[in-house]
Amino acid sequence: MNINILAVGKVLNSPYTSISDHYIKNIQSISKRSGITNFTINEIEKSKEKDAELRKLREFNLLTRKLDPQKSINVLLDERGKLISSTKLKSMLYEYQLSSKKNLNFIIGGPDGTSRKMKEVADENLSVSKMTLPHLLYN
Repeated sequence: MNINILAVGKVLNSPYTSISDHYIKNIQSISKRSGITNFTINEIEKSKEKDAELRKLREFNLLTRKLDPQKSINVLLDERGKLISSTKLKSMLYEYQLSSKKNLNFIIGGPDGTSRKMKEVADENLSVSKMTLPHLLYN
């Protein structure tokens, strides 16, 4: 299975870059043993529209160009998504690996979140935390 992170924004040149690189390196080193054939991060350019809804719609259009619903499972990471445990996430990942779809996309919106349309495209809508975390990794 290929795992892709589709994120609105670019990683900043900051101490967070080395943290991000560290996690990517760890994921890539264990990926073959866990059935992950490829791990990528796709950074989508953040919209410069002045209106938040227009920004989210433009970012939605850019994100969905990267999605193939026939070949992908799309998981939206959203503050209003379903909270699950690490154990539940592990079992979900295992189930996804058994599916006929070969791509697993984790979608991260920009600072404004994502368009309502993204929830219609996503197979799952998960929350990493009840907290809203600042976009320190992405500008």
